[in-house]
Amino acid sequence: MTDNPYQQIADLINDECFPELDTRLRRGEHIDARHHRLFNVIQDGFPLLVEHYLRFGSDLIQAPEAYYYLRPGTSGKSLIRAKKLDELTMVTGQVLAMFHLDPEQLEGSGWISTEAVYERLRLLLENDYLCQLLERKKIETQADRDKAMETLRRSIRLLARLGMIRLEGNQASRLQTQAPLMRFIDPVRSTASTTEGTRTALEQLVRDGYISLDEDDESLMPDGVESVAKTRQDTVVVEQAVEEKQLEEEQEA
Repeated sequence: MTDNPYQQIADLINDECFPELDTRLRRGEHIDARHHRLFNVIQDGFPLLVEHYLRFGSDLIQAPEAYYYLRPGTSGKSLIRAKKLDELTMVTGQVLAMFHLDPEQLEGSGWISTEAVYERLRLLLENDYLCQLLERKKIETQADRDKAMETLRRSIRLLARLGMIRLEGNQASRLQTQAPLMRFIDPVRSTASTTEGTRTALEQLVRDGYISLDEDDESLMPDGVESVAKTRQDTVVVEQAVEEKQLEEEQEA
């Protein structure tokens, strides 16, 4: 006898938590211990769920930091619709991963202002590249900065929907980093042996414009802003699309 309630996939599908778990995974969310019930379901049913999503051409991944997510499989075309993260969201995720690896950040309240994220981006990136990411020709006046900040908050909200960060309220003015941000350190996992080394390596990736999430993705490391602009729509295929059903229906109509 076993204490595991899931002996076959039908047991999982009939669980009252499965519809919510399946929906969240297909939307690209990362499931961790914050999602108590769903986390327990996915832990107990992991082998069955891996086989289940393989039928749809998707891989269910268990990360070293104890979170789960779906990504398009390598065996063929995925039946679960996938989407790319835009370049600003990728770079913002990398910067937030650096915050997450900062011991001082973890020892404090954990809350980070969007202004602090912007200042870190401004410190790391060339001005022309930063303006391009934030969809501004220049950022000189307060009005320029306000519009740039709204663009940044849009990417921050997307990362929140993916379960990578937690927002304070709906204004995206303050956030807390979460373990799924560690997806952004994958390109340097094997080359850095310490937390400080990982953070330093990740900082260099941001400076170089390296925009990959997964080690097996076709990664881009452009030489400058011009090459980044040309490849912006060819960055990295990431987790299942975070799109409203209405958008899908409009595109199919």
